[in-house]
Amino acid sequence: MNLNLCIDPWLKFRLASGEIVALPLKELGREDLRDIVLPRQDFYGAGWQFLVGILQTAFAPADESEWLEWYEGSPSSEALATALGKIEHAFELFGDGPCFMQDLEPLDDGTNVDVSSLLIDAPGGNTLKLNTDHFIKRGQVKALSPVMAAMALFTLQINAPAGGQGHRTGLRGGGPLTTLVVSSDSSLSLFRRLWLNVAPTDSDLPRPLKYDESVFPWLAPTRTSKEKGTEVYLNDEGVHTLQQYWAMPRRIRLEPSEAGRCDLTHEHTEITVASYRTKNYGANYGGTWAHPLTPYRYDPKKPELEHFSSKGQPGGIGYRQWHQFLFEDSGEGHLPAKVVARMTKNQELLEEELELEDQLSVWVFGFDMDNMKARSWHEARMPFLSMSAELIPLFVQEVGGQVEVANDHRKALRRACKNAWLGDGDSNGDLGFIDEQFWTATEQDFYAMVDQLKKDIESGQQKLNAQNCQHWVGVLKQRALSLFDALVLSDASQTEHIERKLRARRSLEWTKLNKAYLQKHGLDKRGVISV
Repeated sequence: MNLNLCIDPWLKFRLASGEIVALPLKELGREDLRDIVLPRQDFYGAGWQFLVGILQTAFAPADESEWLEWYEGSPSSEALATALGKIEHAFELFGDGPCFMQDLEPLDDGTNVDVSSLLIDAPGGNTLKLNTDHFIKRGQVKALSPVMAAMALFTLQINAPAGGQGHRTGLRGGGPLTTLVVSSDSSLSLFRRLWLNVAPTDSDLPRPLKYDESVFPWLAPTRTSKEKGTEVYLNDEGVHTLQQYWAMPRRIRLEPSEAGRCDLTHEHTEITVASYRTKNYGANYGGTWAHPLTPYRYDPKKPELEHFSSKGQPGGIGYRQWHQFLFEDSGEGHLPAKVVARMTKNQELLEEELELEDQLSVWVFGFDMDNMKARSWHEARMPFLSMSAELIPLFVQEVGGQVEVANDHRKALRRACKNAWLGDGDSNGDLGFIDEQFWTATEQDFYAMVDQLKKDIESGQQKLNAQNCQHWVGVLKQRALSLFDALVLSDASQTEHIERKLRARRSLEWTKLNKAYLQKHGLDKRGVISV
């Protein structure tokens, strides 16, 4: 069974009618397509990145005018087939020649590995040896269909975590976060939703002269990295910026086998993939790449040094990072993904041409990795907001200050709960659940405050006005006290140490706020407007 990911009907789509069908990529412009269908959330996120990468690589518009023309009209299957014809030679999954996302060499001298190891959250060798695969059990995935093997391979290559000696991390580092601009309009076609994340070629994503190994590294022998000085950098000769979508850090060759059942889809397939061959010392991507779909962080005191992709962290994704996903924060050293920044600065396009701003959100997702181990998968859909470029620095600075005030209340709540339960005693227990409940309880209030802040700044003010600020601080205190009562005082039978618990509550009620913050916003130490 040959499978070409540009030509064959391999990817499943959900239609407006609710029907699920497999279609070739030339049908991406169909008005009745609504979404893709994949059995795992990491595959689903990778599938979106795959399609955005395909459009950016083979069908990118020349400028904003052409971008808008395709958004309003959608391409025909003939137009897409012509574009895909330029790159289809790089998307064969099996064969003797170049194979999608796989080493050009057969790797006959490589290590044979079970196909389940392509899954980032599968238990690793040491986990199996120590019998600590408590959450993701061994032996659940023994065979994959070609389609699922292709998705697992692509997902691994673009997110590749540390994999042991010489098994390189991905171009964005291990377990990067991805941010995409998405629409909540259920009637919007899949093409238009994808197109929001495709940039014109007059940006820093020009069309290549050739669709060769400069874009698709598997079309040539791997640039191995056993020796020092073999890193692959963005500005290297023979490396096109579009390679960011198709980077290949791992040396892998899939091994197609006999017919059987796919353990992810539970469907019968003419060919299965039960194992693959691998070698270490694949391409070692170094330096700053600034992948268009990923936010980055840097040292604001030394911005010329290497930038690092934002990663998933314990505690998940929440509004405390929201402004960093949408806007540059030069004070803290955060850069949003280029596709997001393009839209946040394009108020005229969103409000006048597309009339979309109120329907957009930012979809953030990625693994939280502990070296080689996936601790969890995080994702969130966060409100989108655009703003005039000259107002963004002031807005971001003010949002950052309001997040810090929320964080002060979060720390005060955690401290009060700990004191109520333990007094001066120490605890090695995980109190992270308190943080999670606080961030969740104050999320909608935060976004309501942000809407007010935007209005204040666009009206010429330099900060959140005193009345809106007083309301925000009051809400934070109220939410913290309500959570304390629910966590500590809700059970009437828990009368032990009641005086200690009430003292802890009083301390929470008088949470100290930063003096500079209070003075800036015209509040007294109680968080009330100064007379």
